Amino acid sequence: MTIVVILSLLLALSFILALRSMKDFEVPREVRRLFKVNKIGGKILFFKKQIKHYKT
Repeated sequence: MTIVVILSLLLALSFILALRSMKDFEVPREVRRLFKVNKIGGKILFFKKQIKHYKT
């Protein structure tokens, strides 16, 4: 039983130290480019018979 407590404390301590070391971690530019979301910009005009989108 004491081994389980010691191992869980050791796991929690290592997790806390890992989180503290992630403060200076920066994702590489290539990875950020993969997750970049293309946002749609512009104006949408609603006419009686059609909808027109103008990109900005």
